[in-house]
Amino acid sequence: MKDDYTEAKQPMIEQYELVQQAPGLPFKYFAHDPLTDINVAPHWHQGIELNFLVAGGTLKFVTNGRTRDYEPGDIWAVNRRDVHSATGDPALDWQEFGFIIDDKFLTSRLTESVNWHLGLEGKQTGMVIPTAYSEIREHGLAMHHLLQHQLTDFTRLQVLSHFYALLVVLGENFATPVASADINPNPRLINAVMTTINQEFDRQLSGSELARIFHVSLTTLNQQFNANVQMPVNKYIRFVRLLNARRMLLESDNTLEYIASACGFSSDKTFVRNFKEWKHMTPSDYRHAFARYHRVDASCL
Repeated sequence: MKDDYTEAKQPMIEQYELVQQAPGLPFKYFAHDPLTDINVAPHWHQGIELNFLVAGGTLKFVTNGRTRDYEPGDIWAVNRRDVHSATGDPALDWQEFGFIIDDKFLTSRLTESVNWHLGLEGKQTGMVIPTAYSEIREHGLAMHHLLQHQLTDFTRLQVLSHFYALLVVLGENFATPVASADINPNPRLINAVMTTINQEFDRQLSGSELARIFHVSLTTLNQQFNANVQMPVNKYIRFVRLLNARRMLLESDNTLEYIASACGFSSDKTFVRNFKEWKHMTPSDYRHAFARYHRVDASCL
């Protein structure tokens, strides 16, 4: 995840895990071992992601600006379009793997899954439903083991059998609906608008302008964002700017005025006010408190 900030703007949220797509399987598979880098830069994708930490140490995982520490044995989900990143001590022998579920497949098999919000965040949430947590772990490990070898028609069926069983346990035990039933989701629109925001956050971008660009009303755009991202479009623009500003605070010695301008804020005062509302401290205080840790272990705090 360590990614030096060499320009005012970077495509921060368009990088993926190094994934493998096996023919005939409705998910992408990724794995980290002692020979691969555990660090993953901030990014998002449409599909739900499941992560399994098997060995290593404390993995700092940031989702939409919120940091959680995961330990070996933890399993967690990343919901659709959540901005997430990971960082850990490169000296440790990591074993971690996961799956990014194909969203078209999931919603075609489980129509109600279009409104899923998964509340699976490690062993603490798993303790509430220990049997379900254990079943997800067993199915995930079985899939991971099978995917270490070239798939035959029979082993592909074995992988799919574990995958279907995992989805059932996940949906029955850790999914809650979030979207209003009268909003017809438009993932193509949401993905296109989010991509534009993540590429052009450094200019004076607004929800009204995006609505005009994509030929929809601002009301429709906000309905889609509230249903799919759980925040209106202007709040998401501000959120992306704040994420990028935090990176610059921790990874550079640039002034607040420079950071504010580079991240699309109208002034440094606006930047300071928004950052303080988000982190409950000023940007300068935040940099003083966390930059030294960031330089040591590249943590996304």
